[in-house]
Amino acid sequence: MTVVQRKGVTETEELISLRCVNTIYQRFATGPVMGRWFSGFRERRFLANRCPRCGRTQIPPREICAQCRVRVEEFVEVGPKGEICEIDVYYYASPDPLTGKVRETPYATIYILLDGATAQETFAHRLRREDIDEARKGDRVRPVWAEETQGRFKDLLYFELDR
Repeated sequence: MTVVQRKGVTETEELISLRCVNTIYQRFATGPVMGRWFSGFRERRFLANRCPRCGRTQIPPREICAQCRVRVEEFVEVGPKGEICEIDVYYYASPDPLTGKVRETPYATIYILLDGATAQETFAHRLRREDIDEARKGDRVRPVWAEETQGRFKDLLYFELDR
């Protein structure tokens, strides 16, 4: 309750708070390059593309090599396992940008160099919560996929330590 004074009259007002997450249902075309990336998810594979000039792999794939600036059309499979190059652990609750729900803490993002990828071409994703305390740079990880894959970003659930 809040007390408000107007022209010598004191009133109380009830403050109302509405919590909601705005949702806009949209579909976007992935285009030919990201379409191949997500087709690989359907088959539980990681598809990178390789630059014809410098041989660098790009994960996720892009139409143009970020270094040579030439069109990249060759796709190669990398992974599925890889090595943790960096790990960020978060202890503050923040909303998940994909769902709007507050994430349970702690949670971790790892930067993975997938097997067969060019050095320094890491892929960022979540680490399984139960592995956060044990995970270190250089540890091997493997992907955990949804039970049914459909070629969507939600197909790849997280990575876990490969023991």
